[in-house]
Amino acid sequence: MARYLKFIRGSLFLMIIGSLFFPMIGRAEKEEQDPAGFTVESIIPENQVDKTKTYYYLSVEPEQKQTIQVKVISTKKEPVTVSVAVHDAVSSSVGAIDYANAKPKLDKSLKNPITSLVKVKDNVKEVTVKNFEEKIVEYEIIPPKESFTGVKLGSLRFVRKGGAAEKNKSGLTPEYARVIALMLTEDEEQFNHGADLHLKKVGLDLSNGRKVIAANVQNNQPKVLQEMKINGQIKRKGESKVLSKHEMENFSVAPNSNFNFEIPLGIDKFEAGTYVFTGEAKGDGRTWKWNETFEVGKERADQINEETVFKLIVPQWVPWVAGILLLSLIGLIVFLRRRQRTWQERK
Repeated sequence: MARYLKFIRGSLFLMIIGSLFFPMIGRAEKEEQDPAGFTVESIIPENQVDKTKTYYYLSVEPEQKQTIQVKVISTKKEPVTVSVAVHDAVSSSVGAIDYANAKPKLDKSLKNPITSLVKVKDNVKEVTVKNFEEKIVEYEIIPPKESFTGVKLGSLRFVRKGGAAEKNKSGLTPEYARVIALMLTEDEEQFNHGADLHLKKVGLDLSNGRKVIAANVQNNQPKVLQEMKINGQIKRKGESKVLSKHEMENFSVAPNSNFNFEIPLGIDKFEAGTYVFTGEAKGDGRTWKWNETFEVGKERADQINEETVFKLIVPQWVPWVAGILLLSLIGLIVFLRRRQRTWQERK
């Protein structure tokens, strides 16, 4: 019995020692095998509006130049080359603000976007870090001469440059990126209060290869709209049947931007005609409602039906097989009835 208790104590001691050391080793191995090979860290300046945030939310003055800094930190021994760029923030159809689009289509209501006010200092395009070292990338901010209200929103984006050796089986090279949001203000008013939505147009379109009714909605104010709920439906004009509907929650909208609210149409062929879009959006204590009649011409309908990836294609042999099966079924029914009649006559 004493020997058994001694064995139990020894086993527990080894388990405790193992639980103390093995997790540390596991984390260290995971960090060394970080596929991105780098991370970034914002150096927050004194004019940060909200110092609890790790992204830049800066109070600026007209034509008052400022330089901000970002640390690019290596997380492995091998050299990693990182490209640096400034992007404008725009809205997207998926409901999240897009900070990664290198060439977004900017809304007409946006004046002096982030990319016109912020530049990488010394025109630096990329930086290389290795063996867990840190390097500083500097950005120069030059606000416009004319003062602005609300906020300007964008991002500082860092993308690892991959080589041919990183291509996967499909022949694509994975992209590893880090993004730090950048928001500028002069009036320091609440940035997520005051957005205003307007329905610009509705029409049949393709989105990632699928047929959709796209309702283009614009926020023409320099304010962010968060946690919005939006829904919509499509009917033929003069009819009560709902052909398709869609709703989304936790939708975010960038300042001075527009987005497509998309209602998927499935794989059935879409017919030309006159339709009605009915939509509603709620956010920031406000409600927006829309009712828009629109037409889809035959040429446009045929084009979208042809170009869509998701469509119902009936092979040419299917009608022939269906006809043969139908004739066989009719023949079988006739045969069984005659046979039943013959049995009754014999009885």
